[in-house]
Amino acid sequence: MTYVKRTDVRTIQVEDELMLHDSATQKVYVLNPTAALVWSLCDGAHTIEQMVAAVESQFSKTAEQADIPQDVNQTLDWLNEYGLLKSD
Repeated sequence: MTYVKRTDVRTIQVEDELMLHDSATQKVYVLNPTAALVWSLCDGAHTIEQMVAAVESQFSKTAEQADIPQDVNQTLDWLNEYGLLKSD
């Protein structure tokens, strides 16, 4: 399964965080570096396993390896719950 971000969600980089502005709801969401990486990989080409591998390689020195798959899944669930990903 792959995920695709909505193209109408604006992204704004602020230091080490990424802000997402949903023009449909006028809400702003702030992503930490891990969630921002997951967001960037929501392009329809990356599977969850590929996202986990990317996060592991980027943050392996600062994160518990066992938590990364759960973190990626929670981030995807959150992005989906708030309507930031395209529906199938």
